[in-house]
Amino acid sequence: MRVRVLSRAEVESGGAEGADAVISICAPKQERTHELNAALAQATRRESARLLTLCFDDIGLERHGALVGPTMEDVSRAIEFGRRVVAGTDFFDGPSPHPPLIAVHCECGQSRSAAVALALLADSLGPGREREAVNTLLRLDIEDRMHPNPRIVSLADACLFRYGRLGQCLQELSPRYAQSCAFWQKAAAQDGGS
Repeated sequence: MRVRVLSRAEVESGGAEGADAVISICAPKQERTHELNAALAQATRRESARLLTLCFDDIGLERHGALVGPTMEDVSRAIEFGRRVVAGTDFFDGPSPHPPLIAVHCECGQSRSAAVALALLADSLGPGREREAVNTLLRLDIEDRMHPNPRIVSLADACLFRYGRLGQCLQELSPRYAQSCAFWQKAAAQDGGS
C-alpha cells in the first residue's frame, strides 16, 4: 500500500487525483467547502466506496474543553477501509495489480492525516515492521511538517496490537512527535487526566 498525506488546500487543488481511495478528516464543527466536496467527488470518481469521512478534532486527548478527539472506532474504521482498498473488495474486480494509493487529508496535512497514514502503513507492513512504517511516513514528509497526532498513534498501537511500538519508534525518529506528546501529556495533567 502507498499513502499520500495532504492538506485540505492540496486536495482542493487536485492533490488527491490518481488515488485509489481517499480518507477525509475534518473537525466536527468544520463546514466542508464546495471546493473540497468537488475535489473529493473528482478524486473518488463519485464512488462512495472510495471515500471514508472521519470527523474529530486535532487533539491528543479524548476530550479537551469542547473539542472531541479521535476514538478507537475512528482508527478501526480507517484501518478496515485500508484493508478493503488493498483487497479490492469494494471497487476493483479483486486485488489491484499495483499497490493501491490512499490519499489521507486533514486541514493542514500534518497531524491527523499523518497519524492515520501511519496506521495504514503499519497495518499493511505487518507486525514487527513498525520502524519501517515510521520511516516510510517520514520519507513522505519532504516539507518537514508532519507531527502525527499522539492519540491516533496510541489508538493504532492498541488496535493493531503493537503494544506501543509505533509510538516508541516515532519518539525516537521524530522530534516533532516527541514535542507533540509532551504538549498533550501536559494538557492532560492540567485537565485532570482526561
